[in-house]
Amino acid sequence: MTIIQLVEDLSEELKDVLSHMQFPDELTGKTTDINVFQFGIPREKTAEDKKKKFPYILIVPDEGGIEDSTSPQTVSIQILIGIYDKGLENQGKRQVLNVINDICERFLKNPAMKGWCYADEKITWVIDKEDEYPYHYGAVWMVFNTPAFRREDRFV
Repeated sequence: MTIIQLVEDLSEELKDVLSHMQFPDELTGKTTDINVFQFGIPREKTAEDKKKKFPYILIVPDEGGIEDSTSPQTVSIQILIGIYDKGLENQGKRQVLNVINDICERFLKNPAMKGWCYADEKITWVIDKEDEYPYHYGAVWMVFNTPAFRREDRFV
């Protein structure tokens, strides 16, 4: 399996994990599901385009490596979170923390994903300390272990 497959499978998994959550939609004023982007957020051509992407999570592979010929490949993943909430109570960071909590809970309870890779126990997260009302941000860093390529001829 490839790193791209890891990102695609993680996208599906997080859509499912977060499907019970609803977030304010800046365009309609109603609530909406979270958008899941891979590798990058679509570029904004208009101010309305910025509004279309919130709420979102962005999955980006950060770095990886293979220790030796018997070790799995490790892939560090960043999950960036962006939430729009213009409520006067200013509780957008609460929503970011709920997303972080659900991601952590999913992979700490069961680190396996799709039967071919698994997450390390160490999960690091951060929440934006700046007040960028009505936009609120956070991030989660995780390491996944995936199958590594092996030598085809053990005598080479």
